[in-house]
Order: sequence, then C-alpha cells, then structure tokens
Amino acid sequence: MIICDLHCDTITELLVDANLHSSATQVNIPAMRKGRVGIQLFACYVPPSIPAGSRYELVMKARNVLEEQISANSDAIELARDLADVQRLIAADKMTAFLTIENGSAIENDLKLLEAYYEMGIRCMTLVHAESHEWALSSNDKSPQHASLTGFGEKVVAAMNEMGMIIDISHAHDETAKRVLQISRRPVVATHSCVYHLCQNARNLNDDLIRSIADGGGMIGVNFFPGFLSNRYHRAVTERAGELFAELSKMEQKVAPDLRQISLLFRDFRVKIHDLMKDVAVTIDDVVDHIDYIVRLVGDDYVGFGSDFDGIPDTPQGLRNCSDTITILQRMAERGYSQESIGKIAYKNFLRVLELHE
Repeated sequence: MIICDLHCDTITELLVDANLHSSATQVNIPAMRKGRVGIQLFACYVPPSIPAGSRYELVMKARNVLEEQISANSDAIELARDLADVQRLIAADKMTAFLTIENGSAIENDLKLLEAYYEMGIRCMTLVHAESHEWALSSNDKSPQHASLTGFGEKVVAAMNEMGMIIDISHAHDETAKRVLQISRRPVVATHSCVYHLCQNARNLNDDLIRSIADGGGMIGVNFFPGFLSNRYHRAVTERAGELFAELSKMEQKVAPDLRQISLLFRDFRVKIHDLMKDVAVTIDDVVDHIDYIVRLVGDDYVGFGSDFDGIPDTPQGLRNCSDTITILQRMAERGYSQESIGKIAYKNFLRVLELHE
C-alpha cells in the first residue's frame, strides 16, 4: 500500500535552506519512505503578496530547486507528467513527484503562460489563495469586488480542461467553486480542504460542493491543519492568534517578493501558533472523522489526503510529518474500512482523476 498526498508546500522550504533529506521539513525522502508516501504533489506557492511581474520568476525558481533536488535523489524519487510515469515508478518501487502551482495569479492573466507551465510539466493549479485576484474570489474575501469567477476566469477553466491540467478549488470562495464545477468538463479537485459541516471555517467545503465534486468525478484531499479539522481549535486560534495572522500578512507585504524572508517569517509564526495552541487537542481521529463524513455523503471514490505539510502552522497530535501518514490508514482499518476502500483513499482515487485528464 502506498499513499498519495495531494498537496505540500515543501518547495518553499527548499528555496530557503532545506533539502529532500532535511529533517527540518515535514516532507522529506526518509520520512516519505517510512510513511509509505509514494506519490507527492509539490506546490510552487505564489503568495498573494508577490507583485505582478515577479510571479513567473518565482515559479521558475521553485521548479528548478525541486528538479535539482529530485535529480540528486533519482535513485529514490522522480518527477512524473502522466499516469504511465506513475505506474512505471510504482513498479520500480520509486516515489513519484508531481509539480503543481498554488495560486492562479501565477499566470499573470496570460493564457499563454498557463500553457507554458503545462509544457514544463505542471499538472495541477490551485485557482486562488488567501486573497482574491483579478479573476477569482478567495474564501477569505468578505467584500467581493467582482463576480465569483470573471469571464477571463472561465477561459482559464476552459483552457485547463483542454490541456488536461487539474483544476484545484481549495481556497476558492463557495461561489467561485460552484461556478467552476458548473462549467468544467473534467473532474475538479480540492487538493487540501476539509468538511464545513464538521468545522465551520470558510476554507472548508459544504455538502453541496462535496456532492458536486463527486458528481463530476473529482476528489477532496483532507487537510491536516487543526484549524480546518476542529471547531474547538478553529474558535480558539481565531481568538488567541487573530492578531498574529494579521501581522504575518502585513510583514509578508513588506518583504515581498523575497520568498526566503516570507518563509522565515512563517517559520517564526508556526512556533508561536504551536505554543499558543498546545492545550487544544486535535488528533488523527479528527482527520479520519472528515474522511468518514465524505465517504458517508458521497462514497469512498472521492476522498484522499492533502496534508498541506510545510504550509500549515500546526498539525494534529501524532501527525508531526509525513512519516506518520501511514497511521491514518491504520486508524481507518480499526474503524472497519476494507483494504479495497483504504486503497482507493490512499492513492487509487488520484490515479483515476489523473487518467481522466489524459
């Protein structure tokens, strides 16, 4: 049994001072091997603070550093572009890496740049992040300046469908997600999102969106951040750390586009959040609760894992890094999941979505 993780932000750490053998990162080759993470989607994160004109250069830096790290460890891991690559690597007992983009602002409002990203091997793009941009609303936006998805945004969806790039609606406003699901001709995913019914965070997916994702043949990768898993944690972190989140955003604006400085700010922020929240227990069982809910609502064909490792300020107890991901499968087995069902959720659902984009 292997595991597919639909989202991590480890590239950002690689851009600072880490490598794929560094224990300082939550995703690294020894931890992946121990946790049976055989397929990892690595995101080129483009912070909302990065100004127009600088985003392409950032994506190139991110792609280059990941390719360098993978090339240096080619005995253990390789980059893939399609299902055939994944199947070949699984047969060779190697780990698979995919390159993705987090934040559609990376295309600089240019469909030719989107096509260029696809040609260089990027196979999935998160449409928007923590702030709305010119053509898509974020789930954080309380004062929308335009419709959920503009006319250009609809062209982006059509272009991604045409080339076979997976559309990711994590971080999207409900109305943005709804519109994408209405017009997309291929399965849509939420690579790192949780269930709104269980935790009322605006980043999470309501039942209608979960059903629509399933109806279209897509899937949801359950995020490991306690603030998306637990109402108790979400309320507490909002009360205790609201000012810290606001300060982080201001500081990121000041140091942009220096991604190294943004990453160092986040490291300090993560330590502060962990210290503030250490008395609020969130566990692996909370992760499995979200999986259970999706399975009961739409079935076991439409859910997987989207850890968000190296991009979240805190993790559940027992999920320090990707070496612990295997324990989720063990807990699912204890709850009565069959090996067939666990296999789907662990990695086969992603292979099905990938095949439907070829």
